[in-house]
Amino acid sequence: MACTAGWLITGALLLTAACGDDDGAGSGGGGSAAPPAVVATLGLWADVVDRVACDGLEVTTLVPAGADPHGFEPSLADRARLGEAALVVANGLMLEESLADTIEAAEDDGTPVFRIGEHVDTIGAAPGEDGHEHDGADPHFWFDPTRVSAALPALGEALATATGLDEAAIEGCVARYQDELAAADAEVAAILGEVPEPQRKLVTTHASLTYLADRYGFEVIGTVIPGTSTLAEAGPASLEALARAVEAAGVGAVFVEEGQAVDDVRALAERVGDVEVVTLATDTLGEPGTATDSYIGLLVTAARLIANGLT
Repeated sequence: MACTAGWLITGALLLTAACGDDDGAGSGGGGSAAPPAVVATLGLWADVVDRVACDGLEVTTLVPAGADPHGFEPSLADRARLGEAALVVANGLMLEESLADTIEAAEDDGTPVFRIGEHVDTIGAAPGEDGHEHDGADPHFWFDPTRVSAALPALGEALATATGLDEAAIEGCVARYQDELAAADAEVAAILGEVPEPQRKLVTTHASLTYLADRYGFEVIGTVIPGTSTLAEAGPASLEALARAVEAAGVGAVFVEEGQAVDDVRALAERVGDVEVVTLATDTLGEPGTATDSYIGLLVTAARLIANGLT
C-alpha cells in the first residue's frame, strides 16, 4: 500500500506526518528520503525558514505556541531534538535566555546554529531601573521586516550548507520572500500611517516594540516591566512613574503581549483612567487559518491592533 508524506502546520509547529505500510515498502523499494530536519526556536522563525527553503525541509518549533521564549525551559527530549537537527535556527541576542545553555551545548557537540540576530542591524536595549543597559541589544528585531529581509541571504546560505538543498533554488526563494516582506512593510506603514502624530506613542508590557517604533515613526513612552526581558519585575515606584508619564503624554492604549500577566497593566490603566488595554501577539503565531498564522500575518495584525487602539 503506497503512502505519501506531508506536513501539517498546527499553530507555529510544523509536524511531519509519519507513514508506512504493511508490506515493508517504507524500507527501500523506491521510497523518497525524508527531508532534512531543522529546528527553529520560535514559530515565526519556523515560518521564515519554511519560506526561505520553499517547503523543502522538515521544520519543527522548539518553544510551543503561547509560551514565553524568554523563560521557556527545555526538556531532555528537546535537547535530543537539537542534537539530531541538521541546523538550529534561533533568534539570538538572549531572547531565548533560558534556552541559551542548551543551544550552546548542542552547538558544542556539532550541531550548526544560525542566530538571526547576529545578521541584523540591532538597536540598543532599553535601560533597566538602575539606568544601565542589561541586555546589550534589543532582540525583538522582527518588528522591522526590512531587518529580517536583510538577514535572509545569510540564512539561505546556512540552510543550503547544512541540509544540502540546492543553493540556487534557495536564492530564488529568498528573492521572492524578500518581495513579500517589502510588500508587508509597505502595508504596515500604510496602516500605522493612519495614526495622527500626537497619538503615535507606545506603552507595552516589556520593551518589545522598539523596532516597530523606529521603523514607522512612533515613540515608546515606557514599559510596565523594565527592559527587554519578561523575566524582570515591575516595581511600585517604576509603575507610578510610568503612570505619570502615560497621563502626561495622553496615551490612549497600553499594549500587553499575548501570554503575559495583565494585572500590572490593568492596574496602570485604572490608575490613569480612559486607557484601553489591547492584547498583541508579538512572538507567537496563531492557529492555521487565523490572521496571525504566519510571520507576515503577525506583523500586519499587530499594526492593525496598534492603529485601532491609538485612534
